[in-house]
Amino acid sequence: MTKTLNEQRRWDAVMARDCACDGTFYYSVASTGIYCRPSCPARRPKRENVTFHATCADAEAAGFRPCKRCKPNAPSLSQQHAAKVARACRHIETADESPSLARLAEAAGLSPYHFHRIFKSLTGVTPKAYAAACRQNRMRQHLKEGSTVTEAIYASGFGSAGRFYASASKMLGM
Repeated sequence: MTKTLNEQRRWDAVMARDCACDGTFYYSVASTGIYCRPSCPARRPKRENVTFHATCADAEAAGFRPCKRCKPNAPSLSQQHAAKVARACRHIETADESPSLARLAEAAGLSPYHFHRIFKSLTGVTPKAYAAACRQNRMRQHLKEGSTVTEAIYASGFGSAGRFYASASKMLGM
């Protein structure tokens, strides 16, 4: 009885294309010979042709190949986006000067518009705001280490003292 109930929940997830179930199970379609993620945008199969599998390896062992649309044996799109944004954040943090949006997007393999949207949706801030926050953190760190204000300004990536003093009240609270 519980197996039938579990299969019904899985079928409901497939019908709803529930991305929250991605990675928890996979389904194969006997009529096509493929297996997919629950959120696959491909045409919905008939229930009698569907079998559920715990892993991609189980589905492949049963003789099915991965779907070319949802690529169930590869990281999900959200995981790929998170990895690209994380790489961009590390690049911003280690760069001497703030990299341009075009350069960040090119490194991620996305258009600037799309990269900007993904970055903001995952981090909550724009790439420019993230770079400014990193620069401010470097400034605070240099001041804590005992650098002079002028040394800290240039070491943290400000192009001139005027750029620093324009944002100093927000950054340092004075």
